[in-house]
Amino acid sequence: MAEPENGEISGQFTPAQQASVLECPQCRAVLNPVNHGHLVFDGHIWCDRCHSYDRELIRPREFPEIESWSRVICAAFGFPPILLEIDDNPALFRRETSVLMAETDHGEGSIRFYPPGCRLATLCHELAHLFTGQDHTGEWAGMCAALAAWVKSRVDAGQGVEGYKARQSIYECLQKRVY
Repeated sequence: MAEPENGEISGQFTPAQQASVLECPQCRAVLNPVNHGHLVFDGHIWCDRCHSYDRELIRPREFPEIESWSRVICAAFGFPPILLEIDDNPALFRRETSVLMAETDHGEGSIRFYPPGCRLATLCHELAHLFTGQDHTGEWAGMCAALAAWVKSRVDAGQGVEGYKARQSIYECLQKRVY
């Protein structure tokens, strides 16, 4: 992908998106939530050149742990529990040039995870879709940033979900094969 002009990280904006332009809090690059793969949601919406996710937010986790985190997050933010599903058929999530992490079904109010997406950052991303009822908009991005910051604060405080450590050493992570 060519470098964007005038500091824009994220491609073209629709008229609705132009009404609420987002900027990286550090470098002030213009951010477009549609190109969320180049953004980091952690209290603020950052470009991926200025900020990165905490390792624990992107570490692969077991699906039952993701389910537990979902229940805790929904309760904390005042939302009813969300139905989560897992589909480990590689034909569905392995793409020609990428990997599908998860999909949100707004109609059913559910999230289907694929093994590569069993991560806290992905959970926050998908829950933000259901909590806001929106696609990749500024409102969705703000919710995703708030969810990720809340989860990170719990992880930093050692407050994981029952039966799972909030933080694992890199050696513990390497011993498990999640997908």
